[in-house]
Amino acid sequence: MLRQSPLLFCLLAILAPAHAQSTAPVVGTVSSRSTGQGIPFVNIGLPQRGLGTVSDEQGRYHLPYNAAYAADTVRISSVGFKPLLLPFAALLAAPAIGLVPEPVALNEVSVTAAGAYQHPNTAGLAKAAPRMSLHLSANELGTELGCLVHLQHRPALVQSLHVVVLKNEAGPLTFRLNIYRLDAQGLPTTEKLLARDVLITATPEAGVLSADITADHLVLTEDFLLALEWVKNPLPAGPDLTQRISFGGAMKYGAQLYFRRTSQAPWTKPRFTSNMPALGMRPVVALYATVKD
Repeated sequence: MLRQSPLLFCLLAILAPAHAQSTAPVVGTVSSRSTGQGIPFVNIGLPQRGLGTVSDEQGRYHLPYNAAYAADTVRISSVGFKPLLLPFAALLAAPAIGLVPEPVALNEVSVTAAGAYQHPNTAGLAKAAPRMSLHLSANELGTELGCLVHLQHRPALVQSLHVVVLKNEAGPLTFRLNIYRLDAQGLPTTEKLLARDVLITATPEAGVLSADITADHLVLTEDFLLALEWVKNPLPAGPDLTQRISFGGAMKYGAQLYFRRTSQAPWTKPRFTSNMPALGMRPVVALYATVKD
């Protein structure tokens, strides 16, 4: 839920969903069938339950278990591999999962004239409003916050991705920056437009976290969802870890803010209440891309 105080302070609460009483978690690994190597930061979850997690750097994962989940479908996905769907009972019986590599389509920028992209631009919210921040609050890896980004000129060659961090009292937190395709209704899908994982780490210092993706040659011809996903926590991790990190934000007309509680959960718009007239404006997080068009 988002609440706005008289000081334009916004809170985004992404709360872990309530689940039935769980027994010991399912402990397993996700690896590549071609190499046998563990796959880092794989998304594993039950979409219908809003329950999930992210594997560690070696592909190891812990997923809560309950007998009521046996017939539910588990979705396992990672960039560069074919998504896998299987019954939770099958995962319980064989928790060591192998994913099949999937060829990544090359972007058509390679056949575009080198001088086609000359004009630098910014897409998204690059400057946060004074005294306004968004707090990401969750207990589970895979929590994700994103906003719709409109391209003024198309096609656009994406140069870098950024997020404005106002405060971090939680220690080093690793996030993944994701770019998702929108469907015909303009809603975010699960299809990622980046061909690799783009990771950033938030340190105690405030400022702009940036990732250079010029080598990815990513050309976009459509609006997209730019999202920030929590994939790794420091040790030891407390249950309220990310309540102590805040991001820049602003109120804008037509803003579209989305979140999902954890890995593979559906995208949801946060509820927004305010004790000040918003006049149709909605909150947006300071996530943005630098592009050339």
